[in-house]
Amino acid sequence: MKQQKKARSDAGIKGKALTTPQKAEVAAWLIEENLSYEDTRARMAERFGVFVKSDSTLSDFYHSFAVPWKYAQSKGIADDFEKLADGAFEAAALKKIKQLLFETAAGRNVDFKALKTFAKILADSHRQKLGEKRADLDTRKVVILEAKAALTDQAQKVASDVKLSPEEQLSHYRQIFGGK
Repeated sequence: MKQQKKARSDAGIKGKALTTPQKAEVAAWLIEENLSYEDTRARMAERFGVFVKSDSTLSDFYHSFAVPWKYAQSKGIADDFEKLADGAFEAAALKKIKQLLFETAAGRNVDFKALKTFAKILADSHRQKLGEKRADLDTRKVVILEAKAALTDQAQKVASDVKLSPEEQLSHYRQIFGGK
């Protein structure tokens, strides 16, 4: 029995001078568009001027480059979801929205439902942060108003104290309001 050689990651395509981005594009055709080997060969010839003669060359490429490429992409998406779970909603959602918009512009199949979901997550996150900032500002306003009310109460006590001379009242007002 003859021992099979392990296919290289760029088997049959290395000599065809495809760059890594071009290989990724071919992988997307095979995986995301589910393009047949025959249609992939035709598109490679048209788009890159690269002629691949056999299905086995593309099959080797599919298993050695396209499948790991898809797994790497999926891992990136999983990492994005992990960031979402950790509370980094905006960064992860924005990254995913950018990716989906890029895929739309590049003519890939895009999941508009996912795009809408991530946009909603981003908008909800912004709304929540704005709400938290408003609550903090409202709390600060209450503290300031309470301090002003306390100063006003002290000033009213001084004003209503008939035993104090005008100079003594002025001295008390300066102490209350921080004047000289």
